[in-house]
Amino acid sequence: MEWIQTASAFGFGALAIKILDIVWLQRAIRDSERKKWLREKRLEAYTELTKEILSLGQCRGSRENAFNGYALASEAILLVENEELAFRIEKFFTMITNLYMEALKEENDPSKKTENHLEGAYEIVVKESKNLVLELRKSLHKI
Repeated sequence: MEWIQTASAFGFGALAIKILDIVWLQRAIRDSERKKWLREKRLEAYTELTKEILSLGQCRGSRENAFNGYALASEAILLVENEELAFRIEKFFTMITNLYMEALKEENDPSKKTENHLEGAYEIVVKESKNLVLELRKSLHKI
């Protein structure tokens, strides 16, 4: 009779472990896999975006056409949690294109900004590029 009690104890133990596995462990594994997938996707998207940001649009031609930058940034914008950061990324490509178009204007164009104005705008763009990369790094390491 004692072996029946021992066997039933093992049976109840196995059942309890299986319930624990279903309820807690599977959820923990699923959450871990989701975080791993999100981290990998962010790394891919942020890497490409960072190349374009740090090259100030030269890498993929977003300085000539802001829509190239928007297309490149689209995946990163979808993956970033901070809405303000997503807006700043989009605005950055508009700033680069506007600065580039202004720099290409002919010297005799009356609407062309002065060199000092362009230098100031360039410094703002460079500073924003560094800040964006820093924010992307924080977002990537936060997971």
